Amino acid sequence: MIEFPLITAESRVAPEHFHARWCDLATHPEWAPGMEYIRLEGPLRVGARGVMKAREGEETLFLVSDLVPGLAFQDTLLLEGGELTVRHESHQLGTGSRLELHARIDGPRAGELADGFAGLEKVLAADLANLIALMESEHRD
Repeated sequence: MIEFPLITAESRVAPEHFHARWCDLATHPEWAPGMEYIRLEGPLRVGARGVMKAREGEETLFLVSDLVPGLAFQDTLLLEGGELTVRHESHQLGTGSRLELHARIDGPRAGELADGFAGLEKVLAADLANLIALMESEHRD
């Protein structure tokens, strides 16, 4: 298993709003500019499958590998020789949120796949910053 560094951020927006946005997969391209689309087959639940496509990549199968209402959404990309899992967590911090992104690659080709995902940490951090900016503009007090 290869673990990427933990990505954290804070926001004045309540955590349930971030969780709701992470679970609304079709809206990810609004704040993750590298994503062309994400399509889920059926309702959002653990085990649900779908496809996602990066603007500079091919369509990739994924599954919802964990879902904790109001707290965490986790998806796993199904790759040849391994899996890339990204966990999105939103925790209460005062009246706002502490946000965490955990990413790891598992499988027999984890090391090789990690080389192909060099820069993932920067992309995830930028996407999170974009999401925070969007959420703070939508939830002005």
